[in-house]
Amino acid sequence: MKQVNVLLLKDVHNLGKAGSIVKVKWGYAKNYLIPKGLALEATESVIKSYENQRKMREISMQKRKKKAEKLASTISKEKLMFVLKTNEEGKPFGSITPSDVAQKLKEKGYPIEKNMIQSENISEFGTFNIPIKLHPEVVAQVKVVVEPEK
Repeated sequence: MKQVNVLLLKDVHNLGKAGSIVKVKWGYAKNYLIPKGLALEATESVIKSYENQRKMREISMQKRKKKAEKLASTISKEKLMFVLKTNEEGKPFGSITPSDVAQKLKEKGYPIEKNMIQSENISEFGTFNIPIKLHPEVVAQVKVVVEPEK
C-alpha cells in the first residue's frame, strides 16, 4: 500500500494536530482527508505556503495583543459610576449586569462587548474591580462604583 505525507490543516483525532506532517495511506488521504479539507499533500510548496500563513497569523496575533494591552492600560484608569435605588431596608433594588458595564464603556468610546466582561451581576453597594478579557492573554480591570440613590 502506497503511503504519502500530508500536512494537517485541522486537528484530526488519533492522527495529529493542525500543522503537523504525518504519513498516511494514499487512499485515506485521497478519499477522506483531502476532500474534507483536513489535509493537503505535503509538497515543498504547500509546506512553505503554510509556514508563511502561520507566520502572518502570528504577527497579526502579536499586533492584536499589543493593541489589547494598550486598551487595557487606558481602561484600567476608568472609574464607572452606577446609582441603584434602595428598598425599605436600604439594600440595593436591582443589580448592575455585565451588559450595563459594557454599555457604559461603549458610551466612553471603548469597543467592549458584554461577553468580554468577566463578572457576575453586582447587587450590592461598593467599589468593585471588574475583569474584562480583551484578548486571550490580556485582561483589563475597570473600577465600578455602585452607590445608593440619594
